[in-house]
Amino acid sequence: MTAHALAPPFSETQWRRIHTLLEELDDQQALWLSGYLAGQNTDTARLGQKPEDAPALLIAYGTETDNSRELAERFSEQCREAGVAAEVQDLARVRPRQLVKRKHLVVITATHGDGDPPEPASPFFEGLADDATAPRLKGLHFAVLALGDSTYEHFCTAGRQLDARLEALGGQRLLERQECDVDFEAPAKAWLARLVEKLPKRESTTAPAASTNATKRGPVYDKRHPLEAEVLVNQCLTAPDRTSPIHHLELALEAPNFAVAPGDAVGVLADNPPELIAAVLDATGLSGEQPVTVDGAPQPLVQALRQHRDLTIPGGRFLEYWAELTESAALREAVAGDTRTQRAVLKQHQVLDLLRDYPARPDAEALVASLRPLQPRLYDLANALSAFDDELHLTVKRFRYPFAGRWETGVASAYLLDLQAGDSVRLYPHRNARFHLPDDPDTPLVLIAEGTGIAPYRAFLQHLAAAGRHTPCWLVFAEQRFEEDFLYQLDFQEARDNGLLKRVDTVFQVEQPGRELADPLLEQVDRLSEWLERGAHLYFCGDKDRLAEAEARVRDAVDRRLGAGHWKQLSKAKRLHRNLY
Repeated sequence: MTAHALAPPFSETQWRRIHTLLEELDDQQALWLSGYLAGQNTDTARLGQKPEDAPALLIAYGTETDNSRELAERFSEQCREAGVAAEVQDLARVRPRQLVKRKHLVVITATHGDGDPPEPASPFFEGLADDATAPRLKGLHFAVLALGDSTYEHFCTAGRQLDARLEALGGQRLLERQECDVDFEAPAKAWLARLVEKLPKRESTTAPAASTNATKRGPVYDKRHPLEAEVLVNQCLTAPDRTSPIHHLELALEAPNFAVAPGDAVGVLADNPPELIAAVLDATGLSGEQPVTVDGAPQPLVQALRQHRDLTIPGGRFLEYWAELTESAALREAVAGDTRTQRAVLKQHQVLDLLRDYPARPDAEALVASLRPLQPRLYDLANALSAFDDELHLTVKRFRYPFAGRWETGVASAYLLDLQAGDSVRLYPHRNARFHLPDDPDTPLVLIAEGTGIAPYRAFLQHLAAAGRHTPCWLVFAEQRFEEDFLYQLDFQEARDNGLLKRVDTVFQVEQPGRELADPLLEQVDRLSEWLERGAHLYFCGDKDRLAEAEARVRDAVDRRLGAGHWKQLSKAKRLHRNLY
């Protein structure tokens, strides 16, 4: 439920000020204000709504790729049909204290990277972990669904830690924690079906009629129902002999309800390369025409291998299956060992390596069942639909990584870069609400990017220009060489000419050895401080490690210039936006 759905009795300006204030408060201040307003019979956690009117169940999700959000929304619908009053919230918008007045809580959270919570949900996890401010949750009944990737050492760590912390604070489990690997759909569905039976029902179990809005709007696109988009342009933006070239793709958009905004991404369902599929079939001795079933849909084996199964990362299930089938002592020892032992094997073998090193003739159906699902890949939208309403633009860099003494290429980037005009690609919209433009058109923007991280800023500026806004923007961009790697140079030059871009600073590291992305901002810390005092929002987009280092250096400089803790206040005020990968 959003604030606007509650029809608050405030002007737009008043409402904005209220939200700004609440976001800037630290825990002690918010606690004091909550007590003060309680005396006025007002609940700050849910303005305009009495505590007794709040749904008994909160379904909260933490996500980076939207899997947790999708599960939360589907579970909410399941609850509605069962007569359970529930609401769905992003953990990024939940404060730990709000759980005190809740009776039932279901958390669906991913683990990001190697054991961390999803970045937007980090403040919630940190607040809950702080013994000084964390609420006592006696009377709260909870359940945790943890999503993760078993190839990482800290599998489902975020969910495990949250589950333990909720219990330590006095909560009682409704159901034991469920941990899910990348093939989470079936175990998550079964667990949620058991969970809904343990939740409080309305006095009347008659569920309200389902909304028909979706039918009226037309099809809803997601990873199970993707859009088939035709490739119009596939253009290399960098030197063609570059090790990791960067391409600009233009795709036809013929779906009027494809809901994306500047800052959002699209999920691409890439195909495995034909040569890899052929190698797998050759190693197994199987025919591509053999029938198999994927998610209840019968299809030839070659289609399952091309579109639905990961042929690079083996995963624990495949390792167990192949150890049993081959009767290999080495593989059986790895399976019998701890997770660290298994990961050591997986770090040295891709699927094809295991098929060739330990040959066997598998059953086609069993092989498909043992392989991990082929995961979609997210690419930032590089255009604004307000400027090009019939096209989607993507910026794609060929991803290469070292593996077992050789270099491998990422499946999705290789697939996209090899597409030709007239080909089609399957994709769906992916909302990234934490990386959108501010509501106030006069808010200054500092746009910091490395490499392909510049893509969403092209969409930002197109949108601002199409809307006739004069938002002051400052771009800081790093790549390798000026002549070959200044991505979308003409677009940003046009934005500079029309007055949107007030300043552009670049770092081309091959031509400027030792110079880093943060250096232009550190050299102009007074200018940056002035922009921040005018209410500027800062955006960071690009490689996670390099952007994290740049942010740390800028943070320290700002705190020295504007006072200790200023950067933290920017974060609380939702003026820091990160899109890292």
